Amino acid sequence: MDTGPGDTLDPSESTDSDEVRNDDGDTVVDPPEGWSEADKFGMTAREEREGESLDQRLAEEEPDVIPDVEPPDVTPGRAHRGQIDGTPEDGDSLFEVVDD
Repeated sequence: MDTGPGDTLDPSESTDSDEVRNDDGDTVVDPPEGWSEADKFGMTAREEREGESLDQRLAEEEPDVIPDVEPPDVTPGRAHRGQIDGTPEDGDSLFEVVDD
Protein backbone atom coordinates (compact mmCIF):
# COMPACT_ATOMS: atom_id res chain seq x y z
CA MET A 1 0.00 0.00 0.00
CA ASP A 2 1.30 3.46 -0.90
CA THR A 3 1.70 5.89 1.90
CA GLY A 4 1.35 9.61 1.77
CA PRO A 5 4.34 11.94 1.71
CA GLY A 6 6.01 12.39 5.07
CA ASP A 7 3.68 11.91 8.00
CA THR A 8 0.44 12.31 6.03
CA LEU A 9 -2.00 9.47 5.49
CA ASP A 10 -2.90 8.11 2.09
CA PRO A 11 -6.51 8.73 0.94
CA SER A 12 -7.76 5.27 1.95
CA GLU A 13 -6.53 5.76 5.52
CA SER A 14 -7.53 9.39 5.95
CA THR A 15 -11.17 8.59 6.78
CA ASP A 16 -10.59 5.29 8.62
CA SER A 17 -11.22 5.94 12.32
CA ASP A 18 -8.92 3.09 13.38
CA GLU A 19 -5.98 4.52 11.44
CA VAL A 20 -6.42 8.07 12.75
CA ARG A 21 -6.76 6.72 16.30
CA ASN A 22 -10.20 8.22 16.76
CA ASP A 23 -10.73 7.36 20.43
CA ASP A 24 -13.00 10.30 21.27
CA GLY A 25 -16.17 8.44 20.27
CA ASP A 26 -16.84 10.31 17.03
CA THR A 27 -18.18 8.20 14.21
CA VAL A 28 -16.37 8.73 10.93
CA VAL A 29 -18.49 8.18 7.85
CA ASP A 30 -16.89 6.31 4.97
CA PRO A 31 -17.19 8.00 1.58
CA PRO A 32 -19.53 6.39 -0.99
CA GLU A 33 -18.15 3.74 -3.33
CA GLY A 34 -18.93 5.78 -6.44
CA TRP A 35 -18.79 9.54 -6.65
CA SER A 36 -21.90 10.44 -8.62
CA GLU A 37 -21.10 14.13 -9.10
CA ALA A 38 -17.94 13.30 -11.06
CA ASP A 39 -20.09 11.93 -13.89
CA LYS A 40 -21.99 15.18 -14.40
CA PHE A 41 -21.45 17.66 -17.20
CA GLY A 42 -18.79 20.32 -16.69
CA MET A 43 -16.05 18.19 -15.17
CA THR A 44 -13.60 18.79 -18.03
CA ALA A 45 -12.11 22.09 -19.15
CA ARG A 46 -13.80 21.80 -22.57
CA GLU A 47 -17.23 21.18 -21.05
CA GLU A 48 -16.71 24.07 -18.66
CA ARG A 49 -15.81 26.41 -21.54
CA GLU A 50 -18.67 25.33 -23.80
CA GLY A 51 -21.35 25.18 -21.12
CA GLU A 52 -24.46 23.04 -21.09
CA SER A 53 -27.04 23.30 -23.82
CA LEU A 54 -30.59 24.26 -22.94
CA ASP A 55 -31.76 20.72 -23.71
CA GLN A 56 -29.20 19.28 -21.26
CA ARG A 57 -30.23 21.68 -18.52
CA LEU A 58 -33.94 21.03 -19.05
CA ALA A 59 -33.36 17.26 -18.95
CA GLU A 60 -31.80 17.63 -15.48
CA GLU A 61 -34.74 19.61 -14.08
CA GLU A 62 -36.90 17.96 -11.45
CA PRO A 63 -40.43 19.21 -10.79
CA ASP A 64 -41.32 20.74 -7.44
CA VAL A 65 -43.59 18.34 -5.62
CA ILE A 66 -46.16 19.96 -3.37
CA PRO A 67 -47.54 17.61 -0.72
CA ASP A 68 -51.29 17.21 -0.50
CA VAL A 69 -52.54 19.71 2.07
CA GLU A 70 -56.05 19.87 3.42
CA PRO A 71 -57.76 23.18 2.64
CA PRO A 72 -58.29 25.37 5.71
CA ASP A 73 -61.64 25.03 7.46
CA VAL A 74 -63.57 28.24 6.83
CA THR A 75 -66.67 27.29 8.82
CA PRO A 76 -68.46 30.50 9.93
CA GLY A 77 -68.45 31.18 13.66
CA ARG A 78 -65.38 29.11 14.32
CA ALA A 79 -62.45 30.88 15.99
CA HIS A 80 -59.44 31.22 13.72
CA ARG A 81 -55.78 31.01 14.71
CA GLY A 82 -55.25 34.67 15.56
CA GLN A 83 -58.44 35.01 17.58
CA ILE A 84 -57.77 35.10 21.33
CA ASP A 85 -61.32 35.00 22.72
CA GLY A 86 -64.88 34.60 21.47
CA THR A 87 -65.16 38.12 20.01
CA PRO A 88 -64.78 38.08 16.23
CA GLU A 89 -62.39 40.61 14.74
CA ASP A 90 -65.16 42.39 12.88
CA GLY A 91 -67.53 42.40 15.90
CA ASP A 92 -67.60 44.42 19.10
CA SER A 93 -64.42 45.98 20.41
CA LEU A 94 -62.49 44.17 23.11
CA PHE A 95 -61.99 47.49 24.90
CA GLU A 96 -64.53 50.05 25.94
CA VAL A 97 -64.49 53.00 23.56
CA VAL A 98 -64.61 56.33 25.40
CA ASP A 99 -65.71 59.37 23.41
CA ASP A 100 -64.29 62.65 24.69
